[in-house]
Amino acid sequence: MAVEILLTSEAYVKTVTAISDNLAGKYMLTSIREAQEQGLRSILGDCLLDTIKAMYAAGSIDDEANGAYKTLVKRCQDYLAYMTVVEILNKVSYKVTNFGVAKSADQNLQNASQDEIVKQLYYYQAKADACCYRLQIYLMDNRSSYPELDECTCRRIKSNLYSAATCGLWLGGARGRDGRKAR
Repeated sequence: MAVEILLTSEAYVKTVTAISDNLAGKYMLTSIREAQEQGLRSILGDCLLDTIKAMYAAGSIDDEANGAYKTLVKRCQDYLAYMTVVEILNKVSYKVTNFGVAKSADQNLQNASQDEIVKQLYYYQAKADACCYRLQIYLMDNRSSYPELDECTCRRIKSNLYSAATCGLWLGGARGRDGRKAR
């Protein structure tokens, strides 16, 4: 069985964000995985993320020759932490059971409404977007340090290197960045 490489830890996410120290690892690890493999992969691209994970697996990320990669991983930490919270909010708010989707109630806790959960989700998504933007700027400014960011890869992930906005509107396409109109 292959060892799963996660670039951040439960402890870091709990330190940086305002989530409970008692949050179950089951929810946390699933959310870290999703933040890394969906969110971060779309920013770094397959080749760069896979290279970093291979370095961790080989134990060579701390080698002096890999300093740029270690720096990149450090720069990814806040993005991963905030995206983990975005991913975890609905998981801990609602449970999928044999009876369907359930919401737990407790005498000492008051459950947040769906609107309150969405407000928290937007709050943490805005934090993640800000971290994403800083990460994108760093990648573009230091592109020469990462051979995995060749022209082909940059073209595939280009939209994620120029826009960190998360919203319900798709801002790309024929009327996107270059100003051409759709026909």
